[in-house]
Amino acid sequence: MAEDREERLVDVVIKERPVTIFLNDVEVATLMCTPRSLEYLAIGFLFAEGLVRGKKDIKRVFAEEEDGVVWVETRNSVRLPENLVARRYVTTGCGKSLTFVDASKAKTDLRIHSEFKLPIGSVRKLMKEFFQKSRLFKLTGGVHSAAICSPVGILVYNEDIGRHSAIDKAVGECVLKGIRTKDRILLTSGRISSDILVKTARSGAAILVSKSAPTDLAVKLATDFGITLIGFARGTRMNVYSNAWRIVTKDDVKERTRK
Repeated sequence: MAEDREERLVDVVIKERPVTIFLNDVEVATLMCTPRSLEYLAIGFLFAEGLVRGKKDIKRVFAEEEDGVVWVETRNSVRLPENLVARRYVTTGCGKSLTFVDASKAKTDLRIHSEFKLPIGSVRKLMKEFFQKSRLFKLTGGVHSAAICSPVGILVYNEDIGRHSAIDKAVGECVLKGIRTKDRILLTSGRISSDILVKTARSGAAILVSKSAPTDLAVKLATDFGITLIGFARGTRMNVYSNAWRIVTKDDVKERTRK
């Protein structure tokens, strides 16, 4: 409605549904999400929590989209967190999300040991490609996006109403398809919080890039985990908050040439 003029239109809105994940017949969590690519969502979530280590651990995964349930069966038994029941229900991640990982106690296990570097021009090209792929966002304006990339292009791309679930879907697809995530770049459209850093570290990605802002704890964890954290990556500008040595600039190339 503009001033005193009324106009009636049909708009497209994104779907939001609760989806419950079962691991070896035990209810693990209920996630509010976009009900698509649910196998990827479940595996990515379980992988980020350290409950599934890779494709070889997975015996079977089956999603019932109408009922909002994903069943995951592993080849071996899995020890579930003691606080599982108390933290079973999860929102879309805007201010609250679920994780069983205590980042402060997992710094050694999650630290990235990698000499991987990336030209700054590649970051710009990847982000440009990233935003061009956001079909659901262009249609509804109601989703976040996430992608796993090599230096030359996007390998996996997913969208969801929640920034956490979008990342889980991207990582889960890589796990199920056997696509390597170590020494890769993770792109996200959302705010970078501490739990996003945990997901990134678990995936093995050395560089995390977002068009949005990080929190102070996310910057600290990125530094501790050895992850290069980039925020406000828009157009030709970006802020590098940690481990900036991984981003190679023209000045770096000139300096090496002189030597």
